[in-house]
Amino acid sequence: MGVEVGVGDLIRSYVELRDGASVRDGSAARLLQFYSVECGLKAAVLGKNGTNGRSTADLPPELRTHDLRALAKELRLSPDAVGRLIGCRRRHGGRNKVEQHQLHEAWRYGAALHRDDEKIADTALSSLSEWCRKEHKR
Repeated sequence: MGVEVGVGDLIRSYVELRDGASVRDGSAARLLQFYSVECGLKAAVLGKNGTNGRSTADLPPELRTHDLRALAKELRLSPDAVGRLIGCRRRHGGRNKVEQHQLHEAWRYGAALHRDDEKIADTALSSLSEWCRKEHKR
């Protein structure tokens, strides 16, 4: 992570990106929701599990990525919540799959993904966003 930000910044970004995603659809909404959830989960990690970190500089290297699954596991979220975080098959790529921690790139660059897989990703992100909303009371 190149830019270090505080927990308050992460929570504020979670809310702003979440709200921005709610007024859009398609890849733009998914991209905003992905980043929103990433911010919400990172803020929660910094305040839990004895980390008590003040900024993203305090995150361990393996959590300074876009891997929502790793963040959810660190927070000890339910196996169901973690299990729903799957990648998406490429629509025109045969067996090629975009892993869940790469979905933000696929949506940012306009990769055509399998619609059913994207629906599963949407559901997983919505569920995690709701968890973040309750966690941060915002």
